[in-house]
Amino acid sequence: MTYKAFTQAERQGWHDRAEVYATHTARATVQIIPAMFDALSVRPEQRLLDVACGPGYVAGAAAALDVDVEGIDYAPGMVGAARKRFPHLKFNVGNAEALPAQDASFEAVACNMGLFHMGDPQLAMREAFRVLRPSGRFSFSQWTAPQDSELYARLFAALKDEADLSRADTAPDAYVLSDPAAVEKMMKNAGFSQMGTRRLDTKLIAHGDDFFDFFMQFGVRVPLIVAAQDSDVKTRLRTRINADMAPYRTGTGFEVPMPSLLYTGTKQ
Repeated sequence: MTYKAFTQAERQGWHDRAEVYATHTARATVQIIPAMFDALSVRPEQRLLDVACGPGYVAGAAAALDVDVEGIDYAPGMVGAARKRFPHLKFNVGNAEALPAQDASFEAVACNMGLFHMGDPQLAMREAFRVLRPSGRFSFSQWTAPQDSELYARLFAALKDEADLSRADTAPDAYVLSDPAAVEKMMKNAGFSQMGTRRLDTKLIAHGDDFFDFFMQFGVRVPLIVAAQDSDVKTRLRTRINADMAPYRTGTGFEVPMPSLLYTGTKQ
């Protein structure tokens, strides 16, 4: 299954969110970068490819460490935002499942919260393997499954109770990559060895008084489901989700536990 409609909707969704990524999604995803660099053993003069780069936070952080870095993203809006934020770096529109790079081009490939947005994550892993040099490392991050996430447990309970999930486009399982055993098998099939997994206690840090409004700009998958519902269902979802997140309110918004997993493999 190619999940063509899902992939197109995801690409458009991230394109549309390029200008709000910094104030929404990045508040969670940038928490992962230090651990990712540690896993990749990032060092000066290394060549690193930032896959699904978004507005370029991984690439920008790598450049600050004198790494030779470039980024790609399938959403033109994200590439535009990355070029604006880091005008001295190279960013291009590209597909993680068909990387626009030669074989054995990089010492490191990073993908921060991008792989589960792909129609075929296994293919993206194989592409990462292809463009790595021998002894190169690939690292990607993934949110934990709802049973291990305060945020997603509450969100998907609300969606299950209130929404018609069949209205959304058919999509790959977002949490296949939340299973370390399944990921290890996929990584091995892609050619990687010396796999490692690390759990990070990341949090969603939301500003404002309306959590529902914030989250509709945070990601794409859940908003696509919500957008497919009738207006009365949307109203019920807003009320339910805001009530469920009330225990995590802070003086400026919300802080909700949202753990992540960091996977790393080596090309021998």
